[in-house]
Amino acid sequence: MLFISDANIFIDLYNCGLLDEFDQLNLDIRTTDFVFNELNPAQQKIVKSMNIMVHSLEPQELTDFFSTFGSLGQLKISYQDYSVFHFAQQLNGAVLTNDGALRKFAKNRSVEAKGLFYILDAIIHTSTKDKTVLITALELLLRNEWLPKNEITKRIEQIRKGVS
Repeated sequence: MLFISDANIFIDLYNCGLLDEFDQLNLDIRTTDFVFNELNPAQQKIVKSMNIMVHSLEPQELTDFFSTFGSLGQLKISYQDYSVFHFAQQLNGAVLTNDGALRKFAKNRSVEAKGLFYILDAIIHTSTKDKTVLITALELLLRNEWLPKNEITKRIEQIRKGVS
């Protein structure tokens, strides 16, 4: 399946040390240059080393893109977020984001949206890393105030019990 990823996926996986595991999943992950530019230099370096295509708009497409984005009125999503939706829609892919407003925007327009927990579940099921390494990685995610702690804790317990 093709996914167009938002920055928060890369950032969260970077912060917990699971970007390599993300890259090893059998998923077609792409992003946009707008999203890529939201990442810090260390994150950009790692993403560049991954098997991730970064989509850009041609000059005429940029004009059309911003015109369409502007015509949507007041949105709770940024133009970077909208670029994720735009390419997911254009390429018949899914949006990959933790941003609730972007997920809702995509779903309201019949574009599938998945989040970090979809990726974490795939990593947990396929990872060859030691259980303690995965648990430590997930515990780092507990520091993120935007992520639901109960969902992280549930996965930590699954790993401890050996349930996948």
